[in-house]
Amino acid sequence: MDMRALYYIALPVERPASEDAQHHEDDIKSNENCLNQNFTLLSAKIYEYEARIAELEARVNELMNAR
Repeated sequence: MDMRALYYIALPVERPASEDAQHHEDDIKSNENCLNQNFTLLSAKIYEYEARIAELEARVNELMNAR
């Protein structure tokens, strides 16, 4: 998994008077999509690290029991 897919998120506070409602809503949807992608990537990375740690712990336990 490559972390380049993480996106910058800038949550809008309020809609400027000069911006139309549809454009504002599209921006919010885009930000929500980016957040979902970020959380999905981060969750997968955490799962990967947990699996690596569990494997390393098992190897350490094997070495300790072999003595």
